Amino acid sequence: MFLNMRKQYVLIGLSAGMLSLALFACHAGRNNPGRIYAPDMYYSRAYNSYSVNLVYADSMSSRLPVPGTVPRGHTVNAHELLPFNLPQSDSAYAVSGQVKNPLPVITQATLEEGQRLFNIYCAICHGEQLDGQGPLYKSGKFPVQPANFHLPQYLNMPEGTMFYSVTYGKNLMGSYASQLSERQRWEVIAYIKSVQAKDLAKGTDSTAVAKK
Repeated sequence: MFLNMRKQYVLIGLSAGMLSLALFACHAGRNNPGRIYAPDMYYSRAYNSYSVNLVYADSMSSRLPVPGTVPRGHTVNAHELLPFNLPQSDSAYAVSGQVKNPLPVITQATLEEGQRLFNIYCAICHGEQLDGQGPLYKSGKFPVQPANFHLPQYLNMPEGTMFYSVTYGKNLMGSYASQLSERQRWEVIAYIKSVQAKDLAKGTDSTAVAKK
């Protein structure tokens, strides 16, 4: 009996020792990644944005974009072939009517994507019918009716004004620049304008819309 108990103690001790050795080996392996080929490339030296960088002749760490390239996720102005940019300080330019949708071709797929995005991000306030009767407003929790895009002041609103409002926000509506990329914002605007074009073709006015 004592002999069997002794064997059991020995087995338990050996098992505990092997487990400790295995855990130590795993822990040691994590701390030692082994040898790395070209460590100076694997662990590249980091530079602050405006610090001196001796790699370049002008010693500047911040570099200009490569000529002719467009940042990922940005649209290109089809007329100027430049990255489209509408600074917040250019509100007067936005409402002037000179800012046009830079998407080169507005296809049915573009309008369908614009409608999909509108229903996700805009319909909660503006309504799926673009009439300002979204669920949030109809619930009574929104103090002012959102824009009814069928009304004359919105039927004739320039595309650039819409883009500016969606990008920087207007009145109670905040900016959607973090939710929608530049291209997606223009797709939404293309969809709104396609619906408004049908209104204009029918001669829709505020009285007719109110009777819907």
